[in-house]
Amino acid sequence: MSKSWIWRLFLAVVLLAGIVGGASAFGDPDSSDGSTVRIGWVPSASWAPWASLSEKLGDTGVDIELVPFKSSNDSLTALVQGAIQLAPVGYNNVAALLADSDPSVRYVSGISEHGSVFVARADSGIKTWADLKGKRIGSVRGSTQYVNLATAMANHGVDLNTDSTFVNMQGFSDLNFALQRGDVDAICTFPPLSGQAVAAGGKEVPEIQAGMYDGSFTVASGILANVDFLESHGEQARAILKAFTERFDELAADPAKWADSYAELTGNTDRQSIVDALAKQYIKPSLHLDEEQIRSVPRVLHRLGVIKEDTGPALLARLDYSFLEQVTGKPAHDLGKE
Repeated sequence: MSKSWIWRLFLAVVLLAGIVGGASAFGDPDSSDGSTVRIGWVPSASWAPWASLSEKLGDTGVDIELVPFKSSNDSLTALVQGAIQLAPVGYNNVAALLADSDPSVRYVSGISEHGSVFVARADSGIKTWADLKGKRIGSVRGSTQYVNLATAMANHGVDLNTDSTFVNMQGFSDLNFALQRGDVDAICTFPPLSGQAVAAGGKEVPEIQAGMYDGSFTVASGILANVDFLESHGEQARAILKAFTERFDELAADPAKWADSYAELTGNTDRQSIVDALAKQYIKPSLHLDEEQIRSVPRVLHRLGVIKEDTGPALLARLDYSFLEQVTGKPAHDLGKE
């Protein structure tokens, strides 16, 4: 199933080529001057600063269009084809694509760490890692949450696919319904869905949550950019990244404002779950491109059999610290470079 997941990603890239093949590599193909920069996002609480960065663009003269996607894979596909210029994308998604392709993209900033939350049914009897044996556990195969959970379970002597029954879902929202119906005993998801699952009767499991990243990685996603855009419109890229870092710092300093921003973007009314997730570091904001942690991503994916080879060198080659250095005034070694 892991191979089919990679194939679906690769096929999506090919199919999108036919859809956007006539589009310009920058801006709206229907606009007269091509000045609008398309930035993508998946409506995730971790990415609220990115989706609301327009508030800090001021009089830069840069116009953006926020384009929503259902998954990081969808954003990555659009980036590769030039349909959008920048977007938050999981490191695991790029690591997987690199096993079969050579996408012209670069990470120019970090945005989030952590993000994997384990929630069990209150009557599941799950308190320890050993209790996961014989249980039905749901997540989305190939996601960061799946990788973190599978690796942590193995690290604690439990195999997700043989000691437990893994239930694969097409989308994370489906996990909450499955937990409520009793189709699964536990799920691994992300905020605010994790908070909603608890509010609906689920429970967090302290021992499992404390070891969620054992043996894998804590990084989750970074800001990925189309290389053609970076090379031809570097000033716009810097203006957008500067606005993003300013908005990021503003929201990171005020969890309530972070929750309000996400609510304005999505209509989500559960502000407290966002505040709680930030306090518990289920959402951990980070601009750093942590080279050591990012290097671990393809290594773990390869060990799990998700990708056919360790694409670490190719992934590290796509970390570009220069833009973040310019907008923050910090050297690369203070931004995660070893």
